[in-house]
Amino acid sequence: MDAHAKLISIMDGVEAVIFDFDNVLVDSEPYHYRAYAGVFAGHGHAVDRDEYWLEWTSKGGGAEGEIARHRLDLDPDEIRAGKDPVYSAFCRSGEIPVFPAARELIELLGGRGLRLAIASGSYSWDVRALLEAHSLAGRFETIVGKDESKLLKPHPEPYLLAARRLGLPPASCVAIEDAEKGVESAHAAGMPVIVVGTDVTRGLDIDGADLRLGSLGELLDLLRRSHQGSSGETYG
Repeated sequence: MDAHAKLISIMDGVEAVIFDFDNVLVDSEPYHYRAYAGVFAGHGHAVDRDEYWLEWTSKGGGAEGEIARHRLDLDPDEIRAGKDPVYSAFCRSGEIPVFPAARELIELLGGRGLRLAIASGSYSWDVRALLEAHSLAGRFETIVGKDESKLLKPHPEPYLLAARRLGLPPASCVAIEDAEKGVESAHAAGMPVIVVGTDVTRGLDIDGADLRLGSLGELLDLLRRSHQGSSGETYG
């Protein structure tokens, strides 16, 4: 089955699209990296970028993982306390860019009657600040951040909470993800998952997605094709 046919199959009966946020809609991972790297540098430790993309972005190891792998005598809570305000300032400034295809994808899905939500590993106030900086805040019915979910990805709670707030069964939602931890989270919640690649994650092994695409732009193109194609397939 080709990617277009798989997408049609996945979207059949879907009522809502729940997006991961960082590295899916916005190119924010380099800014998370900059904020964390700056704090670790103040303690004499250099965070390797490639290791960060794999261990932090995809697997979700976080500051605890970095400290454990390198046997650092540091407190992860102290590291986050230093990082969080730096990253929040990036969000408020509008410096973090939205991916080129994101805005059009949001418009297209909303125009087809699909409900939109976000389930993110970032704080909800940072997500909202970034959306507001790019005039996208009103496009999503609910935003679940790590301040609102007791358990984080790969646990299913972020996606389950988003579906519950939408008043929908998880099986009628589809997750758009970029990371291994997100695929595990959405599948455990009972949702199909589409993975989109970026420069950060394209070379990583991410197993288990119902459909894996090279970019958000490729997803947008397939959605356009399903709407405009000669076969007349539509959904949503």
